[in-house]
Amino acid sequence: MVFDDFRRFEEMMNRMYEDLWGRPSRRLLPSGERENILPAQARQPFIDIIDSDKEIIAKAEIPGLEKDEININLTADRLEISAETKKEEEKEEEGYIYRERHSGRYYRAISLPSTVDPDNTKASYKNGVLEIKMPKSEVKKKKTLQIE
Repeated sequence: MVFDDFRRFEEMMNRMYEDLWGRPSRRLLPSGERENILPAQARQPFIDIIDSDKEIIAKAEIPGLEKDEININLTADRLEISAETKKEEEKEEEGYIYRERHSGRYYRAISLPSTVDPDNTKASYKNGVLEIKMPKSEVKKKKTLQIE
């Protein structure tokens, strides 16, 4: 319960910071689903962001998942990664049944340091590391308009 409050506070502070620096506030999910943004058992994966001349590369540690269990949402300036896994194992041996359930959730949303092209972004997942290569968008130069 206390951790949910901290997560909500962190998300609120992130939105305030973005608003302060001129980025509009965005909803991550449609209204009515906001309670599910950061579930109680959600872990935040460790993420490295590499900013090069032509692209931004994000590397996230998300071990123990299959690639079809990972969801990536990307806009021009925000990356959102979420994943959920549920596994159940059962063994029967002399006189007892061994049953184990495992579930895990990951969630992380990050504002990107510059705008990217979501249409040409590529993602790969190998050995528990998700790598997302996001080419930077061309920054359009100012254009002076003549009044007619």
